[in-house]
Amino acid sequence: MITVENLPIDGSKLINTRVFNDNRGSFEVFWEQDLLKAKDISFAPTNAHHSYNSRTNTLRGMHFQKAPHGQNKLVSCISGKAWDVMVDLRADSSTFGKWHATELSAASGNAVLIPAGCGHGFITLQPNTTIAYLIEGEYIPDAGRVLRWDDTKVAIQWPCKDPILSEKDATAPDWEQCEF
Repeated sequence: MITVENLPIDGSKLINTRVFNDNRGSFEVFWEQDLLKAKDISFAPTNAHHSYNSRTNTLRGMHFQKAPHGQNKLVSCISGKAWDVMVDLRADSSTFGKWHATELSAASGNAVLIPAGCGHGFITLQPNTTIAYLIEGEYIPDAGRVLRWDDTKVAIQWPCKDPILSEKDATAPDWEQCEF
């Protein structure tokens, strides 16, 4: 039980899976290779991460790895709620420079597939929000980059104007200085 919708950024998808509920809680399939393959999605994760965020309005992003070390990501919310954002940083893409956001929440059955070459970030909408990532592609520290979260060229319409940021995110370069 899986449906896949194309999102406005080239190659990005919203994946909806069935959530099974009973008196104990709920269960959902976050990723199953054969189900995605049947929907013409080739995705072979090589690592998995969790981002734990205790406070509302915690913003992480916009993170990516410089080409040719881009990573495909399947992102889901496993507790709380977040506003998940991607920005297309692929110069050869028809959606280059555009962004898209999807609200993700625990037990919703939704996940976002973000193509390699896109920056990714999110802001928490509730306390104690945990984001899960399945990532395809090797982590290369020297290829890691950050685009300024409030860059005026991209103009992401964040739901908070004064987020909680790391030093790295607060001092990230803007579009003109960022190395894609």
